[in-house]
Amino acid sequence: MNRTAMLASAGVALLGFLLLALYVRQFRIEATGGRPVELLAMRRDVESGEPLTEEMLIARALPEAYVEDRHVYASDLPRVLGVKVSIDLRASQTLLWTDLTTATRERITLSSRVPKGMRAMTISRTESDAFAGLLRPGDRVDVLLTRAKPGAEQRIVTVPLLQNLLVLAVGDSVRAPHEPDPNGRRNGVSLLLTVEQAALLAQAQRNGVLRLVLRNADDLEITESLGETDDTDVLEQEKRARRQRRLRLERVD
Repeated sequence: MNRTAMLASAGVALLGFLLLALYVRQFRIEATGGRPVELLAMRRDVESGEPLTEEMLIARALPEAYVEDRHVYASDLPRVLGVKVSIDLRASQTLLWTDLTTATRERITLSSRVPKGMRAMTISRTESDAFAGLLRPGDRVDVLLTRAKPGAEQRIVTVPLLQNLLVLAVGDSVRAPHEPDPNGRRNGVSLLLTVEQAALLAQAQRNGVLRLVLRNADDLEITESLGETDDTDVLEQEKRARRQRRLRLERVD
């Protein structure tokens, strides 16, 4: 009887240990963005118009939470070999379907760069920072909105409206130029969005000022729970000091 109870207790303990291990494993996977997905990335820099070869590409793992429909899976390697790229690509940059063209369609249109289910929307130059002509198709940006907050005080606030948006076109160019335009004459920046994001951006343009913030093309992380910024964050020393704290960055060449 005692032996049976001991075996039963050991079995229950073992089952509990296995369940705990599975829970911890699943929690770690979810905390890091999900299971790794193998995507194609660039082994070296490739100029616009070059056909892709196997030597140009490497496999790169990315958490599934950050994978989008426009990413090219490593298993799709045979489909992209020999296909020309429509923009300049940098080493380590993940490959997107929207980066590719075909031999039968050398002229790239804006609509051809919009994946199914997504939309393109243009912010005019008066509502965006053109980065002195340095912004290019393929870059990624965040969008900030500055406007009067409804209420008795009529405070002016700035809020992070949207994050990690792909730049599809700058002015009438859907290809990244070899040299930046120092005069920044190309009006308008076309962004890739969902329908819901496009509606949000359209509403924000009605009575606010939009600013684009440039980010690294491989930085896909979305920062949650960002608050609004008002004059107190600028004028009060304690709040200003808190915003000044930053992570240590690698040297930028």
